[in-house]
Amino acid sequence: MKVELPPHLRTYLKNLTGEQADRWTHLVRSPGRINLIGEHIDYTGGLVMPASIDKAIYFAARPLDTPEWRLHAVDLDQTTVLPLPIAGRTGRQWVDYLAGIGVQFQDQGQFLPGLEIVFGGDLPNGAGVSSSAALEGGMAFLLNILLGTQLSRPELAQLCKRSSNTFLQIPSGIMDQFASLNGLATGPIVLNCATLAFEPVKNGLNTYSFLLVNSMVTHDNSDGAYARRVTECEQALEAVRNTYPSVTHLSAATLGQLDAIKESLSKVAFERARYVVAENDRVRAAVTALEAGSAVEFGRLLNASHVGLRDEYEVSCPELDFLQSQAIALSGVAGARMMGGGFGGCTLNLVYSDRLEDVQAVLEQRYREKFHLDCTFYPVRLAAGTSLI
Repeated sequence: MKVELPPHLRTYLKNLTGEQADRWTHLVRSPGRINLIGEHIDYTGGLVMPASIDKAIYFAARPLDTPEWRLHAVDLDQTTVLPLPIAGRTGRQWVDYLAGIGVQFQDQGQFLPGLEIVFGGDLPNGAGVSSSAALEGGMAFLLNILLGTQLSRPELAQLCKRSSNTFLQIPSGIMDQFASLNGLATGPIVLNCATLAFEPVKNGLNTYSFLLVNSMVTHDNSDGAYARRVTECEQALEAVRNTYPSVTHLSAATLGQLDAIKESLSKVAFERARYVVAENDRVRAAVTALEAGSAVEFGRLLNASHVGLRDEYEVSCPELDFLQSQAIALSGVAGARMMGGGFGGCTLNLVYSDRLEDVQAVLEQRYREKFHLDCTFYPVRLAAGTSLI
């Protein structure tokens, strides 16, 4: 499909410089992502099935003669000037996401050019579609072209992860950046998070759409929950390896192996590990279901994933459970699950396309009656990964 800058970004560029957008030297589209299935197992070396989507951040860039970056965040209505070379963090989060990418190239011995960069788009913030990864990936893609470093897309994803981990001190995995940079319009990818090997998966569900429903809540009990689950999975892996030393990642274990070492694990660690192993198996089954166009089977796997996240991994919350249970009872909804870190955020729903408006109307009314909150809806289509416009 033909891709253009959003109208509000074109207007901003025209007002900023008096020039049309096509007078800027580089225009880049960097999409958000959804994760169809394979939640919370990227850090256990498992399989995930993310996809880039039709909502994105757009960058317009042009060279400057001065050693600085003039950065304009259109949707935030904020501007800053960043001197070059980049010395460290600024304390402004959106600036530091971009600065961290620059530092990665600096550390490779690259001389960063002076640039004016304007960015904005239609990617909803806080909806779990990883606007931060789109910001990082778009900047990395842009610098890769400008500097002629010829890094591959998987290498750019690794660079983005290093920036998050080392510059921003965020202990993230690689799935979000990888999906944004490597996504395809024809379907999701299945990514092995241990090896970074990935394969395209054809989306055979042509009459169905993916609908995100944002619960609009975040619970305080999420504090430290991510780190605790990482630790619990590490404990489980250590116990597995004591008996089965050839198992290199928890996702590579089997349910039989877990049962054999159950007595050496706490109940919580065993439940976490059982979810991880089962979810990894569900990703494999989901590949078959998606390519076969089986909405019934793919929906069943989504529902099973939610049950595991709710009961074994314990990262759901009442609002997400309500939205999921109400959705799957509706005609036209093949399956649903919570998506992302949990304790709030979005559910991912597989909905027959002709039923999208009806499903939204029912969920909106029931959610408001139950929690006195308004949820928001984001129908998304799969689209290509980061690209030049």
